[in-house]
This record gives sequence, structure tokens and C-alpha cells, in this order.
Amino acid sequence: MFRFERRASVKHVADMPAAVQFAAEVASYLNKRHSLHMKVGVELFGTGSIHWYYDLESLDMSVQLNATLLQDREYIELVNKARGLFVDGAFRDTIVTLVG
Repeated sequence: MFRFERRASVKHVADMPAAVQFAAEVASYLNKRHSLHMKVGVELFGTGSIHWYYDLESLDMSVQLNATLLQDREYIELVNKARGLFVDGAFRDTIVTLVG
């Protein structure tokens, strides 16, 4: 079992409400369309960051999902709406192997 996490830093504190709304909208879309069971969190201390995460059975599933999302016009349009909310180059993806 693996956990995928994406973290993105919000550009300005004033953008946090819009960034949280966007994050929830993306998670809802991916959960309905691709059955991900994705969750969203907001970092409490330090930089204003949004976290998306979901669990997957295999790394092959992640590769397949990425290929699917690149062809998903609705998803791409949704992501494009958030331009300007996040610091350029501040998206960080992590995959963790879950043990125990």
C-alpha cells in the first residue's frame, strides 16, 4: 500500500480561502470521477500550504492515473482555474510506502 501526497504553497495569505475552496473542488472531482478517496488538509504552522493525499494499492495505479488525468479535459480546466493561487514551482509530490 502506498500514499500519494501533493503539497503546494499558497502565494499570498489572502488567497488561502480561494486555495482551500479549489483544493476541495479538485478532491471532490477526483473522488467522483476516479474513485480516489482523496482528502485535503491545510498546514497549520509555517508556510500556507495545501495538502492532497490518497492511498493506492500499487505504483502502477499511480502511473495509470497520471496518464488518465493528462487526457481529462475537465480536470485540466479545473486546474487551470487556480493559476496564480500557488507559488510557481512550489508543488511537491511524495509517495510513501505504508508499513504496519
